[in-house]
Amino acid sequence: MTKPGDSDEWWKQYGGQGVSPESGAQSSVPQYPTPEPSGYPSAPQYPQQPQQSQPQYPQQPSQPQYQQPYPQQPSQPNYGYQQPPGYQPYGQPLAQGTNGLAIGALVSSLIGLCTCSIGSIVGIILGVIALNQLKERPGQEGRGMALSGIWVGAGGIVAWIIYVAVILATS
Repeated sequence: MTKPGDSDEWWKQYGGQGVSPESGAQSSVPQYPTPEPSGYPSAPQYPQQPQQSQPQYPQQPSQPQYQQPYPQQPSQPNYGYQQPPGYQPYGQPLAQGTNGLAIGALVSSLIGLCTCSIGSIVGIILGVIALNQLKERPGQEGRGMALSGIWVGAGGIVAWIIYVAVILATS
């Protein structure tokens, strides 16, 4: 095996470096003529035409900018069938979430356990109102929370009544 600096054959075999067209040997790298350097390397060379002066027209006075009477809506592509707002496809009911009064009933009933049953009374009232709302809105959730608020509130009131009765009986 020869080293890169030992002979010129290695250069001819691997890349053709060092091979000149005068030596008669063919190199594996094609030799392209070098282009003349220009401002832009791939710019086409067109003959220059003399500049002709354009007639100068007086400028038009600028139009005043008027405000749009309506706000601009963001443009959305109108592809396919557009659903009317508020409707789900294929008859699926809208997900209305959990009834807020049902959540309030459960939370206030739990707080009522610590506040001498004042919160429990509020929890029972909110739970009953939430159950009536849930009957009118069948897609809304929260029936279990409303019932829990009623039962925890009732249990809290009963627990405080028993506590007060025991305190009065022992004194």
